[in-house]
Amino acid sequence: MNDTQTRCYEVRAAEKPLTLTGVAVVFNQPAKIGTMTEVISPDALRGVDLNDIVLITNHDGGQIPLARSPKTLALTVTEQGLEMTATLPDTEQARAVYEAVKRGDLSQMSFAFDIGAADYDEQTQTRTITQISKVYEISIVNYAAYTQTHVTARNAQEEEKTMFNPITASLEKGSINTDTHNAPEYRSAFFKRLLGKELTDGESRAFEAAQAEKRADAFNTLSNSAAVIPTTTLNEVVKQARGMNGLYNEIRLFSVPNNLSVPVGTPTDAAAWHTEGAAVDRTNVTTAAVTFTGRELIKVLSLSAAVKRMDTAAFENYLTAELKSCIADAIGAAIVNGTGSGQPTGILSGVTWNNGNRIQTAALTADNLLSLVALLPAGYAAGAKFAMSTATLFGTVYPLKDGDGRYFFTDPERGGVRRLFGFEIVLDDNIPAGTILFGNFRYYGVNIPQGVAIEVSRESGFTSGLIDYRALCIADAKPIVPGAFVKLEVNAA
Repeated sequence: MNDTQTRCYEVRAAEKPLTLTGVAVVFNQPAKIGTMTEVISPDALRGVDLNDIVLITNHDGGQIPLARSPKTLALTVTEQGLEMTATLPDTEQARAVYEAVKRGDLSQMSFAFDIGAADYDEQTQTRTITQISKVYEISIVNYAAYTQTHVTARNAQEEEKTMFNPITASLEKGSINTDTHNAPEYRSAFFKRLLGKELTDGESRAFEAAQAEKRADAFNTLSNSAAVIPTTTLNEVVKQARGMNGLYNEIRLFSVPNNLSVPVGTPTDAAAWHTEGAAVDRTNVTTAAVTFTGRELIKVLSLSAAVKRMDTAAFENYLTAELKSCIADAIGAAIVNGTGSGQPTGILSGVTWNNGNRIQTAALTADNLLSLVALLPAGYAAGAKFAMSTATLFGTVYPLKDGDGRYFFTDPERGGVRRLFGFEIVLDDNIPAGTILFGNFRYYGVNIPQGVAIEVSRESGFTSGLIDYRALCIADAKPIVPGAFVKLEVNAA
């Protein structure tokens, strides 16, 4: 997930030649970002590459830069922050900006960056950015609200950080998030490159801007042709994959950096009735932490060289369908049976099974199923579901009869949803026959931090007239809270 940020500071005009000076980042100064206060640590820019950063206006990446570091834009980290001195070209655009700054019509600066690390204080609702991983550009902008601190809260035209909510274990946006991989020009450029078609100037600029993030470098590839699929396409791939039957549609999907410890809220004490005026005991939210690593998924597609004549929209639909199938199949199987060795950790291997969370029986009974429900801690019962294979449901569960030979489950499906004792049934044929899982599958997480990259090779199929496309996806998955699952095994050894 792209996590680019903007902030606003001041800029000044010096005497000719056309020179602008300003402060692009201010340390230890509070800024109100929505309902949260934010501070940038003095060490946040330590080790950050300040070369090849452009000076533009209003974050318009399509314009000609006013300056570029280090040649015409000097960036210096001081005790105050990141100070800049820019020598502008003698152009109509540069003169107009210079005069606007000199008159005071433009007096603020903003910069776009990625957050590498941050601390958050729940009591004061203050986030301290301790590491900025990359600065993309600095901009001269029209206005800033918090001029007294030389910083501004984002306005409607600026994007806000996608925040991780530890209670819902989801990524929530405060407002619009700038994503170079989501630009329409990048989307068309991406597919036209795969098809071997010529790009327009705008498409070329959009593609180069996205590649400058070096997100594709996270994938293990020897070529430089890998490119990350557009955000819109990835969202459609994930949407279609999660729409398929199985547990992949039930789990939590993350997009957080690898090797980052992520807090996830777990069931805690219920609310208490309160007498007016009486003191209320503070209750700390209980959390579990999960850390995802990077596992590679690879899929190679070979198409006829005639694919070049294919319409880009049709090619995108084809690629979406192929990626949906391979991602859903691979991750779906790993959710249940992943070994954790070179692949994600599945529920069956990631939970330590014992008599406290497992029932073993030679022949299934309805009482077994009730006992399985009773094994699950009460806090996870809300939202809990049964999960089993189609063979287990129709071959083992539905045939259950009472002492008079009547079927226990006479209303197996209502409104398109099958239920046992009021709990939904999820059919997943990755689950071994005779095994029934019961639990809250929202406490299993799948992480896809970098999206999907695709590279093309026209040499490998030279004699056969084929073009090879290799899709690479970095992902991981594991149980977040093992205690959220119980299982029943029929005919267990």
